[in-house]
This record gives sequence, structure tokens and C-alpha cells, in this order.
Amino acid sequence: MNFRFFPRLAVRCCRTALWFVTAVSLLLVAPAFAEAAGVAGGTPMRFLLVHGEMGQCRADNACPDWISAEGQIMSDTPRKLQKFLKQLGNRQLPIVVSSPGGDVKAAMEMARTVRKQKLSIAVGRTRSRACPYAEPICPAALAEDGSIKGQAFSAGAICFSACPLFFAGGVQRVSSPFALLGVHQITTTYSEVRVQYRTEYEMVDGKRKVLSKKEIGRKFVGKYDTTKLDKAQRTRLARFLDKMGVDKGLVDVMLGTEPSGIHLMSQMEALRLKLTTELADADALVSARNCKDGQSISDCAAPPPPMTNASAMAGK
Repeated sequence: MNFRFFPRLAVRCCRTALWFVTAVSLLLVAPAFAEAAGVAGGTPMRFLLVHGEMGQCRADNACPDWISAEGQIMSDTPRKLQKFLKQLGNRQLPIVVSSPGGDVKAAMEMARTVRKQKLSIAVGRTRSRACPYAEPICPAALAEDGSIKGQAFSAGAICFSACPLFFAGGVQRVSSPFALLGVHQITTTYSEVRVQYRTEYEMVDGKRKVLSKKEIGRKFVGKYDTTKLDKAQRTRLARFLDKMGVDKGLVDVMLGTEPSGIHLMSQMEALRLKLTTELADADALVSARNCKDGQSISDCAAPPPPMTNASAMAGK
């Protein structure tokens, strides 16, 4: 004989389950490193359109424009970058970046966006003459459209932690001896949350049939960090670097440095691992004109200024 429990007589009970939420990020560099470079570790990255000051203009009155990217890489930074680039239209402007690092996944997503747009990148900062020396970019320098007039420089700029992964997206990647590139281990943070559900079910032919399941509460239990990358994580990172044209040996350099420290890369090491494509400062990158694929920045030249009637007569 079969017994059937109707919905109105259904048995109600509560069950408790564990749900693990995983977040991947890089620990920020020690405050001493961030403050030494003049970048606040907790300040989210901001993108600004910069118009070069008169001292950077060429003989044909062409003044360089570039994108300033300074601050910490957050989970929403890729969306902000995509929105900013969309506002620029089809303009392929170089990026001048200084960052203590931040979210690894976000940095890699930004690199893919930069590569898709075929943009170049330099480790550097931007300074406006309207701002005090200690604050290179200040509210007083912002125009009504949010842009500023300024000058690119390399001294004291940093690209640490997750920043080199963002930097890897540039088609041309330059850094000078006066700027710092640094990497360390990736830290994965696992958070444990206890979730409580209320489940309503009925018994049919001796089997339980769930009618509804509703979450009625959750409690944070704790979290723990690890710097160990499993095989899948390491493979994804190596494939990303390979696609960006960076030597996969960078993974070993990263894993060999504790997250509490930073491995400062020499100019020759960055070139050997193809993290940089050539030695140049930020000012040289933004001032370059008409660079062809594979052409050195130092070899790029602006078109000659148009000849006036007077100069044409003088040349005869």
C-alpha cells in the first residue's frame, strides 16, 4: 500500500549547508613602497585625458594627447576603462600608468581591452603646472570636460603587483630606469559562509520530493589566504602572458617572491622577459608620432611642417 502526503501536510524542516566563495586578488604592496612613489594604495584608479603642454608640441603645432591611469586596480576598473575608451572614439592614445597593484582578474581584463585597441603603455605619471609639486594632478587642473593639460614624467612612478599584468596589454611597453616595475606572488583569499535554508518537501512512494527551497539566513564564518596556485591557475596565467607576448618565465619570478615583499625588475630583466619592448621614458612614448609596427619609439618622427611661400622661395 502506498501512502501519499499532500502539499498541505508536507513536512517542513531546516537544513544547514556550507557555501564557499572564492575571490582572487593580489595583496597590495607594503605602504612604504606605495607612499614612496606618491601613490595612495587605497585610491581607485582614475583615467584622465591629458593634453600635452606647449613644450611638447612639434614644429607642425601637433601637441600630444595621452591617457593618465593612476591608482589602485579595483574590480570595477575594467568597466571604467572601457567606458573611458568609448568616449574617446577611435583615438589610439598611449597610456601612462602608475599603480601599486590590486585585483588580478581586473588587471588581466584591462590588458585584453588595451591589446584589442592596440594601445601603447608606459610606466609614468602626469604633472600639471596648475598643481603643487606634491600633488601632480589636483582638482584645480581639471577642465570642464574633465581633461587636463600636463607633462608626462617617469621619476618615482611604479607598476607593482597586479599592475604588470595590465601593463602587459600594451603593443609597445616602455619603462625608464627612473620608474619601477615589480612583481610578487598572487594571493588567493577563500571566504567561508554558512547559509541556512528552509526546505519544504513531500514524501511520494517513500521518496522525498522538494517543493520549495528558500534561503533564510547566512553567516560569515571566516577566511584564509594562500599563495599556492593550482595547476589550472598557473596554466591560465601562463597562457595569458603568452598571448600578450610576454615570456612565461615571469610566472616563476612572481612565484619566487613572498607577497609581503616585491621583486624589483631591472631594465635588462624586463626586456629579457619581454615585459617591456624597449627602454624609453613616458615622455618619449607620448611624444612619438607615426610609429609603424615594430618601429622603435626613438625612430618615430612627426611629418615635416608645411612649407610657407617664403621658405619655398628661400629654398630655390
